[in-house]
Amino acid sequence: MPLDAIDFEERDGLPYRGWPFARSALEPWYRRAQDVCQVGPFDYTPDSWGVLQPKLPAPFRGPHFVPRIAQLSPPTRFGSAYGPELRSSSNVTVYLQANACHFQTNEFGNEVQFLSVRTLSGHGFKVSAKKFVVAAGGIENTRLLLVSGRAEGQGVGNGRELIGRFFMTHICCWTGRLAIMDPPTDFYFDPGYFRTYQGGGAPRTFVPYIGLSEETMRQRRLPNIKLLWKYEVLGEHSNAGPLTDFPSIIHDMQGRRQYVESKVFRREGVPVTGTKLFLNLEPVPNPDSRIRLSGERDAIGMRKVIVDWNVTAEDKHHGAAVLRLLGAEAARSGFGRVRSLLEDGDDDNWPSDMYGDQHHMGTTRMHRDGSLGVVNEDCRVHGVANLYVAGSSVFPTAGAANPTLTITALALRLADHLKDEFR
Repeated sequence: MPLDAIDFEERDGLPYRGWPFARSALEPWYRRAQDVCQVGPFDYTPDSWGVLQPKLPAPFRGPHFVPRIAQLSPPTRFGSAYGPELRSSSNVTVYLQANACHFQTNEFGNEVQFLSVRTLSGHGFKVSAKKFVVAAGGIENTRLLLVSGRAEGQGVGNGRELIGRFFMTHICCWTGRLAIMDPPTDFYFDPGYFRTYQGGGAPRTFVPYIGLSEETMRQRRLPNIKLLWKYEVLGEHSNAGPLTDFPSIIHDMQGRRQYVESKVFRREGVPVTGTKLFLNLEPVPNPDSRIRLSGERDAIGMRKVIVDWNVTAEDKHHGAAVLRLLGAEAARSGFGRVRSLLEDGDDDNWPSDMYGDQHHMGTTRMHRDGSLGVVNEDCRVHGVANLYVAGSSVFPTAGAANPTLTITALALRLADHLKDEFR
């Protein structure tokens, strides 16, 4: 799924936000990224996937909470899918088990001269090029830049000491329960995670979830979210995964019954009494959350990293505000009551299962101003003429979306830029 348009905007009350361009500027590469990632059409309108807003329960059809969808790939293994193309290419050479270890710059630090490469068996070589692209992930991009340069620990392109700062990952936790008032008897617990939509064409696989409307995010100065749940049945709590059978709640009574009758249930005939709520929360960009170098070294002599991930009182406040808003909407509509595990004023006491997911972002953030970012809008490292960064480390903000589609779109955009440069 792509980032939302609001994720690219500067916003009052939420510092360090905003990309150097709007979401619309990335649209052509998003469309190409769909094909690369082998997913369906570039259409994320819930109606197009059978998620009809008028048929949702009242709290989830606006104005605050709205349905959204994410697509699932086959999954696509890029090595298997594109390895043959790389092997047959006349102008691409791929070295496996070759570890990039150090960028050597000129005496002014404004141009990379060569890259040192080492293997676990002790061999090594150097690579010279007109331009270099670092594309090793949200943590490893930072490590390679920090260990590089002419002096140990100085880093390349790190004159403002921004490399490694603003480390972001989505904040995930079970945040409370929604008790459904007068639960319908044809509403069952189902451990499915994703569903397939026929829609008059080839079957398409997707995951529905609940998000905040852009109007609500602006008005209430809230970050982006994904809200998931699992259903609870009478007299028992389930150990199923974070999203179970949300699709059955989005259909009218007839559609819901048809869906129920088409599946085998663990608790057939037992009505649902509530949902356990799972929140995926966009973090506040925080300069004190960072990747640093350790004094220890790995098997090829590179300094290891220390991940200093900081969640803030503001993050906790945002999560609590989302749950309060959900509680107010559920009560207003008569759908149910929410019990939140996130309370303002208790900033250190997150739920014990709170964790950061695998979406590592922000450590070489993008900004036109070199005093506020590591790379410019073309992903070139500020102050270094021939060094670029690709991947989610350049994200200034995280949004709530899984980052793969945006990573791919930015890589395609950078490739086009480099082709223009060489042309």
